[in-house]
Amino acid sequence: MKRDAGVLGTLECPIGLGLLTLGSGDRPDFEEAVSLIHLALDGGVRLLDTADSYCADHKDMHYGEVLARKAVESWDGPRDEVRIVTKVGMERPKGKWKPNGSPRHIAKAIEGSLEALQVDKIPLLLLHAKDSRVPFEDTLKALAKARNEGKVEHIGLCNVGPAEVRQAMRHFPVACVQNELSVLSQATAKAGMLEFTAELGIPFLAYRPLGGYAKVEKLLKNRVLKPLAAKYDVPPHEIALAALLRSADHVIPLVGATRKESLEASLQALQRELSEEDWEHITNKYPFKATDEALRSIAPRVTPDNLPTLEPNQGPGESPEVVILMGIQGAGKSETMQGYEEAGYARLNRDELGGSLDDLIPELDKVLAAGETRVVLDNTYPTRVSREPVITVAHAHGIPVRCRYLATSIGDARVNVVNRILDRYGKLLDPDDMKELAKQDPNLPPPAAMQRWMNTFEPPALDEGFSAVDEIPFERRPQPDFTNKGLLLDVDGTIRVTHSGDIYPTTPDDVKLLPDRKEVLQKWIDAGYELFFISNQSGVHSKKLTAEDAQACFQKTIDLLGLPVKEVIFCPHRAFPVVCFCRKPMPGMGVYLQRQHKLAHEHLVMVGDMDSDAAFADGLSIPYFHADDFFGPDGPRPGSVL
Repeated sequence: MKRDAGVLGTLECPIGLGLLTLGSGDRPDFEEAVSLIHLALDGGVRLLDTADSYCADHKDMHYGEVLARKAVESWDGPRDEVRIVTKVGMERPKGKWKPNGSPRHIAKAIEGSLEALQVDKIPLLLLHAKDSRVPFEDTLKALAKARNEGKVEHIGLCNVGPAEVRQAMRHFPVACVQNELSVLSQATAKAGMLEFTAELGIPFLAYRPLGGYAKVEKLLKNRVLKPLAAKYDVPPHEIALAALLRSADHVIPLVGATRKESLEASLQALQRELSEEDWEHITNKYPFKATDEALRSIAPRVTPDNLPTLEPNQGPGESPEVVILMGIQGAGKSETMQGYEEAGYARLNRDELGGSLDDLIPELDKVLAAGETRVVLDNTYPTRVSREPVITVAHAHGIPVRCRYLATSIGDARVNVVNRILDRYGKLLDPDDMKELAKQDPNLPPPAAMQRWMNTFEPPALDEGFSAVDEIPFERRPQPDFTNKGLLLDVDGTIRVTHSGDIYPTTPDDVKLLPDRKEVLQKWIDAGYELFFISNQSGVHSKKLTAEDAQACFQKTIDLLGLPVKEVIFCPHRAFPVVCFCRKPMPGMGVYLQRQHKLAHEHLVMVGDMDSDAAFADGLSIPYFHADDFFGPDGPRPGSVL
């Protein structure tokens, strides 16, 4: 039953051994785990699936990779036939599972995996999971960078749908997909991932092929599998695995085991041939097929031959066209729209007409039927499904569709939204203000809405039926009158700690200045930089201190520092989830200070001690230094960071 597994080569034994249970949780001891891996290899298995996070906790990272490597090294079989697949993108804080797709984490994890596997290049690296806190584009760029640097040969994705695969393919060829799939867990099949990956010619690695720990017992009582198990005098688990093997030629189940008997039962399923009658009995209940809606969403669209052609990268013109002007909230669509309105295009916009995106479709049909041949729609349109009705209606009237995608990063978009808030309301808004004002102001998206857009975004492509796709990069206009120099300083953990050992002080008496702060900062002041304190103080929201307490603690910090601080600004709102634009990593406090003090972007530096500080600086596109480095003996000098 050998299978062509793409970059994994031909697998004589079309299953892999997942090392999750051998590396984490109630795992067996190291030598016992090695013996079990040897048993799998002796049984013909040539694919070992591991991850940097298959371990006990954050202190034990890369355990699963070391286990896989040492098991292969100590095996007396053909070691060159064994493929070790590993994953990054997950953390294990105190044993918990937490996605981390930040570029910094991805880069660090890859270095750790190279060392654990003792290779110069990882043959196949998978992204373990999407991180909802990090733009998917940033994670993909980090993976692509590692590939371009020669640290990774092939890249795959886990726990994704067609949208994420398409998005990733803009950065690198997607070598495989690993999703959950079993008789009892068919969500990924219904979403069309088997058809989609088959079309791409890449293997589909199916984890939890028996449904996982929580569902294994259900197999024993399953009304579909139980009669077949009795027919062949085997456990229902064997029938379930045999069904998965038959579901598609490119499916490779990843079985897990901590006992010899479980592994041998999985290998035995390779010998089970299901008859057509058996297969039909199973698929009547568990079809392993996409829904019609999913198939429509992943199928390339055929553009009618009789449509007028559109030249790429063209703005408003005289030729017939329906223009979808799309991008994240705050991308700059409103400004671009003005050119189309001035050129005489009919504009359809949900913010002006009200209702939903679906309500715009009959309006578009009505406008085109009335003889209008130039129409522009400016909405976010993150997915192929959201764009498809516009294309369908336009084609029905013989009008080609142009997509103009404002490729504004989420960082720049957040800055744009903050600037819009400051222009309209003159201050940063608290969460309650934002919620109330959003009822009348459609251009006031909360941070969560922008993150949702990033998480669902599918880059536009010609195969949707567009006659042209124009990608418009974002460029921020310079501010020639912004000439002052600014040093933005996080406070807790960067400038001060507490005598009590608490994370932040609640009374001035608890403030303790960290060493070397005054001496280093004086050099920056001498070079013309003004100092600004910029701090998250969620303790105000949780009532551990008042805003007045926080101000008093800041003043005590300034007194101990003995240096002029131009302004102190802090966010008093809740920590999680972030519901305002002033809490770092949101850029609100930085944008406010730039505008208030005319700080030159090229002379702005951020110093902090947390990931949120680094992400804040990244969102503003300014240099960032960790406090330990900045105040260390080899810290940066003023003028050397440009």
